Amino acid sequence: MGQTPAPASPSSAGRGRGRVVTEAAVMPGDTRGPSWGGRGGGVCAHCSQPSRPRSQQSRWRDGAGRQLSPGTMRMEWLSQRCQLPSTPSCSRPGRLALLLAMALSLLMYPVLKSLALQLHSAVTGSYIPGTHSIAFINCLNEQIAKDIARAIMDKKLAACVNILPKSSALYFWKGEIEESTEILLLVKTRTSKIGELSSYVRSIHPFEIPEIISLPIDQGNPLYFKWLEESIPRD
Repeated sequence: MGQTPAPASPSSAGRGRGRVVTEAAVMPGDTRGPSWGGRGGGVCAHCSQPSRPRSQQSRWRDGAGRQLSPGTMRMEWLSQRCQLPSTPSCSRPGRLALLLAMALSLLMYPVLKSLALQLHSAVTGSYIPGTHSIAFINCLNEQIAKDIARAIMDKKLAACVNILPKSSALYFWKGEIEESTEILLLVKTRTSKIGELSSYVRSIHPFEIPEIISLPIDQGNPLYFKWLEESIPRD
């Protein structure tokens, strides 16, 4: 009697017609299954870089052993495999230091500009526009004009005071148009002396509201400016 052939085992029946799928780098929550990557292989669909095998399920748990949410798991998976670049950030002390430096630069700009102009003037001998000014002061008559001019010179508040001849003036006073004759003083001085000059003239002028206005000198004779500089003491 012949021997009955042994039945083929299920494991050998499928041998050669396919391969056993091993654990692949499957992103948590991925529904495509492990067939898209082989052992330790596969390509990341997000960054096109070779993916690494998925670790144990304990990776997707926090320190207390609680299961992480799908969103948290996906972000961790992407950060581990795609190696997303971190966004550089500026620390709070760094921002505060930058804002403080900008504020100090704005506050110091007038001083730095003045120092730069003075240095340039000292090196080249050029005049700095606005260093000196002309002040206009009106007086009731010639005698008052001479007295005020003399007082200004005695105080060393000016290098020169010109007394102009009489002129007619029309102006509003208490809602009415007035007309009078005036004497005008032209006072040449340092711009830095204008405040002191105005205060002093108001204290000795007979008018209730005397006219005291000034205009900066932009350009002129350098030798004349040098004489002004030597005639008026610095503050």
